[in-house]
Amino acid sequence: MRPEYEVIAEPAERSFTAKIVARKNRPLLSQAWHFHPELEICYTLKSSGRRFVGNQISDYHKDDLVMFGSNLPHGFTTEMSSSQVVVQMTADFLGDGFMSKPELHAVKNLFTKAKRGLEFSEQTKHKTKKILKKLLRKKGMTQLLYLLELLHLLAEAENVKEICTEEYALDLNVDQLGRIKIVYDHVMENFKQEVSIKAIADKLNISEPAFYKFIKKQTKKTYTQIINEFRINHASKLLMTTDLNITQICYDSGYNNISYFNRKFKEIMAQTPQNFKSKYIGQKT
Repeated sequence: MRPEYEVIAEPAERSFTAKIVARKNRPLLSQAWHFHPELEICYTLKSSGRRFVGNQISDYHKDDLVMFGSNLPHGFTTEMSSSQVVVQMTADFLGDGFMSKPELHAVKNLFTKAKRGLEFSEQTKHKTKKILKKLLRKKGMTQLLYLLELLHLLAEAENVKEICTEEYALDLNVDQLGRIKIVYDHVMENFKQEVSIKAIADKLNISEPAFYKFIKKQTKKTYTQIINEFRINHASKLLMTTDLNITQICYDSGYNNISYFNRKFKEIMAQTPQNFKSKYIGQKT
């Protein structure tokens, strides 16, 4: 399975693309994970699910605001209907040399940081949503001015989180990237049970030792780390959306040892499952 190379068709009258993308659902990474040379700003109007960016996996929710650099693999998976505002542009969308102007230094720096993927804070999300509403309604020069306003806002934003642990530019070939998609899809479908290393290695037509080396090289993580991320992300969702007790959630997330579950949850989420749930309930009241 090869990764999707997305071709961004920009209208002749525009130097960038701005649109609302709506889908009924997209549960598998094989349907979602892609890359393209254009930078992308993505604001989630509706839906929640799992976000894949480079070598990172995390949950996303309504009002998620992220930016992806050129050729950074990314994708959103969800079992519910979704609506996202997507803005895409090349690094030189305003012409050769324009980003070298001193007034655009901060935006140029933003484009560089986006190579690792960027996640923005609540304050920035609120301001961005207002600009995007205007940007989507306008055309021509006015729309371009709103895009520049948006880029300025993101470039000056505080508390910006880099998504990938290290720069993850697409220097691996498409066949390798497609293999990673196969691994992630297999884990998504099987993380609630014992995941067979042999089964996934067979899907890639490689030996088990070769599989361990491959996944470590391409994701900078061990296969065990990846499985635990899926399981803990699932457990977090259950803690927020159900009345199941922690023991039930432990088993539903693929663990058969409550102590090990608690330890891994704290390792990944930096707090215990009980504290996580209490904090979430406190935010709702």
